[in-house]
Amino acid sequence: MKACIINISCVFVALISWGQQPDMQEVAKLEDVIEAIVADNEDANVEQLLDDLQAFREAPLNINQCQRADLERLYFLSPVQIDHLLTYRQQYGSILSPFELAQVDGFTRQLIGWLQLFVVFGSADASRRFFPTRQEILLRAISQIELQKGYKEPRKYQGSPEKLYLRYRFSSSTVRAGLTAEKDAGESFFSGANPEGFDYYSAFATIGLKDDQHQLFLGDYLARFGQGLVAWQGFSLSKSAEVNQVARFGQGLRTYSSTDENNYLRGLGAAFHWGNFGWSPFVSCKKFDANRLQRAEETVFTSFQSSGLHRTANEIDDKNSVSALTIGTNLTYTFQRFSLGVTGVYNRYGLALDRKDADYNQFLFEGRQLTTVGANYQWGVNRYYFYGEAAWSGTKGFAFIQGVEGQLADQIKLSLLYRSIGKKYNAPLGSGFTENSRLNDEQGLYVGATVEPLANVSVKLYADLFSHRWIKYTTVAPAKGAEYLLQVNYQLNDEWEIYGRYFYEEKPVKSKGSDFQFNLEQKREKWRVHLSGAITDRYFLRSRLEWIDYQHEEQSKGWLVFQDFGWRSKSNNNSAWLRVAYFHTDDYDSRIYTYENDLLYQFAVPAFYGKGMRFYLNGKVKICEKTDFWMKLARSWFIGVDTIGTGYSQLDANSRTEVKFQLRFKF
Repeated sequence: MKACIINISCVFVALISWGQQPDMQEVAKLEDVIEAIVADNEDANVEQLLDDLQAFREAPLNINQCQRADLERLYFLSPVQIDHLLTYRQQYGSILSPFELAQVDGFTRQLIGWLQLFVVFGSADASRRFFPTRQEILLRAISQIELQKGYKEPRKYQGSPEKLYLRYRFSSSTVRAGLTAEKDAGESFFSGANPEGFDYYSAFATIGLKDDQHQLFLGDYLARFGQGLVAWQGFSLSKSAEVNQVARFGQGLRTYSSTDENNYLRGLGAAFHWGNFGWSPFVSCKKFDANRLQRAEETVFTSFQSSGLHRTANEIDDKNSVSALTIGTNLTYTFQRFSLGVTGVYNRYGLALDRKDADYNQFLFEGRQLTTVGANYQWGVNRYYFYGEAAWSGTKGFAFIQGVEGQLADQIKLSLLYRSIGKKYNAPLGSGFTENSRLNDEQGLYVGATVEPLANVSVKLYADLFSHRWIKYTTVAPAKGAEYLLQVNYQLNDEWEIYGRYFYEEKPVKSKGSDFQFNLEQKREKWRVHLSGAITDRYFLRSRLEWIDYQHEEQSKGWLVFQDFGWRSKSNNNSAWLRVAYFHTDDYDSRIYTYENDLLYQFAVPAFYGKGMRFYLNGKVKICEKTDFWMKLARSWFIGVDTIGTGYSQLDANSRTEVKFQLRFKF
């Protein structure tokens, strides 16, 4: 649903809610990183990222005691930077203050500011981090004031227009557990298809054994190994303005607490570590949403449903309609700066997958069972970090990724990544570094670099060249494309920063004609100027101007401007954000995405198209020591239209208003 607002986790809003308040400037920069990763990716989901960072915020890493695996979960650290930090600690002993981090090769002021949010500078012989038992309950309600067509007679949505969310978390030194429940707008609640209440429930428990040397995973969890060719679920870094963050750390098994209702495992897993060896077996048996069809005497499913929405009779019929059995294992050997791993995954569906008879589906997996096997490695040598993975699937397909990151000089960082994904390669749990959302049929070379020619200036750029040897859903013939980004950041002073960004993408997309279709070059150019800074330690401003030029069968253009005002109280207990934005684009093809502040554990990246204005006010109040309250009021006005949206989501109005409330209890 491309016109909808994406609700995803937000590091910024979570950080300002925790007890120790970070500097507003560092928080704003963390916002920019998250926005750069997800701004144009409607499938992005960073809730797992937030869970990891929240855990470190509540129980910070001892920088003189943490291991490589701990640092790898801080996504903004590159493999080379981790190597440099561990090498410095080995050569010079304990790091006593944040100021000493400036002596670590490749650690910039910005990076040190981020790192301070999640580490402490304790003695190296301190006992492992222990923290008291914590519990949290979070309640959230979201409602759109104007009624969509699906709620009007003849009614198509079975439930009310409110979106409801419940979250419970328990954490101690050895046990983490949680429950997540959600009802989307239009889904029934304690009635109809959901007599037990919410439409979606998820629960997990993680138990640490032998001082966390071994871990047991119960309930819902994720599998993330190598570079993602065999198994990678949840959040992952890809192409973004953080041009050197493309390598993946095989994080193994991780607890799952997101609201993505399909992309996870449910069952039992474990992570054992003996010396240099690690072993992670796992098994899952769960149901997922799919389109079923009766063919001859057999029931099959023709496609996966990933929206997670169960509002109409057809959507409810697709809910949990197919079962999946997943059995997997990973064995890893690690020695100093080298590691080697082998991963195997077996998938079996309760019904056979029989896709639509179309050219673009010719080499995609069909049937009931599939096995995927891969081997991966990581190797740090001086200022360079090499990594890669090779994999084979039961459909007789091969895939290969090879990359290197290096610090050529103190002011120059370089990343190279080559991928070759065969057209017969299929991996149900896989998610590698690719242009296409599906891990299939792609060859490409990525080059990214960061240069700091002056103390207050940084230049980031990347180029990605890719090709497909077979037809895709958006093409009618094999195709080649390219994508480029250039961003220049200038630190005006301690409080103010400005950056300019240019983005260019060119790739073939099939024409829209019905009689005869052919590939036609699609070009998209974007320009952005962004200024942010603090007037005082309590007042913050952010301004942006963005243009876009889109060309395919027709040319369309657009632009957007916004002004943000941020405020927080002296005690940091209360805060507020206000935005006023104006947008003007020719059509949906020239849409512009932009980040918005939101409730705790959320932010929004709406797509703006047409002509109109956007306003929102977002605030937080600390009611007492253990109770916080959030509210957001947002309204969009569209000029020259009488309706908004299409189908059952259509509004018979030229404005859209949304109200959000949230309460959190900690004990």
